Parts: sequence; C-alpha cells; structure tokens
Amino acid sequence: MLTPRTSADISLEIKDPVDPTALTQSKAILSELRPNSSSTNNDDSLSSSSCNPKALLSIAKRLGDIPAQDDSASYLVSKEQCQEAFDNLSAEEKQTLLNIHQRVKVFAEAQRKSVVDVSIEIPGGRAGHTVSPCRGERLSWRMEKKRCANDEYSNVSSDFE
Repeated sequence: MLTPRTSADISLEIKDPVDPTALTQSKAILSELRPNSSSTNNDDSLSSSSCNPKALLSIAKRLGDIPAQDDSASYLVSKEQCQEAFDNLSAEEKQTLLNIHQRVKVFAEAQRKSVVDVSIEIPGGRAGHTVSPCRGERLSWRMEKKRCANDEYSNVSSDFE
C-alpha cells in the first residue's frame, strides 16, 4: 500500500544536469564550428546552421582525434568520392553496407516511434509525459501548481528555449 503524501511532505530539488565547465567548453567548440551569421562572409565563415569543415579539422587536431602533424591527409570527402568508393567495392561488400544501412534505419525508425507522449487517467487527475526536441541554448524550469483530490502538488517540467 502506498503511503499518502501531501505537497508539504515532498521537497523539490532541481539540479543542473550538465557540468558548468563542460557546458562552457562545448559552447566554445560549437561557436568555432558554427560561426554566427554576422561574421564576415569569407571562406571559413558559414551560416549558423552549417558546420565549418576547416574549423572541424582544426578542433579535431587540437583535441587529438586526428594527428596534429598530418597535413597531407584529407579528411574531407565529397559525395562523388563516396560514390566512387562505393562503386569500387565488391558486390558482397556493397550488399553488406546496404544491409547494415537498412538494419540501422529500421531500428532508428522503430526507436523513434517508441518515444511518444503518454497521458493516462488516474484517480484525481491525469499523469503522463510529453516528448519534445531539445533546441536552444537555455534550459528554463516551469512550475505549475495542480490540484489533485484536494491535495496540492507541483508538476515540474523543462523547456528548451
């Protein structure tokens, strides 16, 4: 049997889910990758929705993801180069890649369909959750007062703005 609780019995603790140092560092990297649209329009400056390829290589070298001294190798591959590489594979290798692609696609679509809004009737009201994409830079918390069977409780939800 569940023990009845009132809102006075429950404390609300909201913790920041992201380490502040990690957030600062990741924002700095993102600003390098996606310069704002007010930047000068040169070869290295793209719209805020695009990734700057030269900046990506620079950051990857700085973080040790690719060798810093390796300037001879090109890590940028065009669509045409990808198609040529695929066309030069054996029939078995092509089929393997196509099978992998199909498996990943089917799983990803099924996984996405499993994440849905839920709302059910419960004694004294409704319970559930909603699913929404995370967009924006700032997390804001919204408190809503609800009344359930003459007992007040708080519903905390998060919004990305």
